[in-house]
Amino acid sequence: ATLSKDLEHVIILMRITEYYIMHGGASFLNDHAQTIQEVLCNLVGEVRPRGLAYVALVIEALLRSYPTEGGSLLFQCGLVKRFLEACAANYWEKDDCEPDRVIVLYLTALARILLSNLRMLSNILPVVSSSGEVFGEEQLVSMYISKFQVAGNGAHGLLFQKLWAILLSSFVPPCEVSPVINNYALSRSKEIFSGIFSYILRNVNADGSNLLSYDVGYDGEEEDIIDTGADRYELLLQETSKKDAMATLCFKDFLSSKLCNLPNVLGHDAYQQFLQMIGNDTMAELERLMGSN
Repeated sequence: ATLSKDLEHVIILMRITEYYIMHGGASFLNDHAQTIQEVLCNLVGEVRPRGLAYVALVIEALLRSYPTEGGSLLFQCGLVKRFLEACAANYWEKDDCEPDRVIVLYLTALARILLSNLRMLSNILPVVSSSGEVFGEEQLVSMYISKFQVAGNGAHGLLFQKLWAILLSSFVPPCEVSPVINNYALSRSKEIFSGIFSYILRNVNADGSNLLSYDVGYDGEEEDIIDTGADRYELLLQETSKKDAMATLCFKDFLSSKLCNLPNVLGHDAYQQFLQMIGNDTMAELERLMGSN
């Protein structure tokens, strides 16, 4: 792939760009939005997975601090579409599709974007292959469920899983954006509620204090490439992470509000079907976890 042999320059460029997004704030973003778009467009889909891991540093820094503006920036330059096309190829198991570790990065970026603007769904889906295969809302939700365990890999895995869980809970009624997603999320509610929501409630601190921000480790050769000013970088990363609205959101309260509204939203009969689907044990476990300190 293009630039696949130029990892050194990718690392340096992405580390510098990430730092300036975190340090320069909104003024840097306003002044250099087009440059950021051009750089990312030249790299996403054009570097190997190791290089993409560094590209994701910039995408995560952008969306962590500016989810709405960053999402619009990535949408306008076609990168949101590129993320979805890669996810679709992986879902269809195409021979040349990106591996799961790359797809997890794309799905996490999409989660941040959609959590700031769910209405974007209608503008980005479906993706249709040249042979007529369709990747729509149901397939996207399915990927968040099927790749959930893979998303947990790495020190930052719990953060990614929490982001995915918040997005999936946003798809549970009432989701004013899409009745298709409402219905499909309910049809997969056993997996979502017992497998994903329970896991987050058990493992994530209410204030998100045990979540680690996304970062890329160094191997032996790369440690000599660039002096990142590790201490200063870590302090800056910690400061920006404290302002990450999704990381600090109390999932327990968020889910509790959803469940409290669900009987009125669904109506008696549909709510009873929902309870039957997820099972009494799952509901009891969720209530216990949401009631615990």
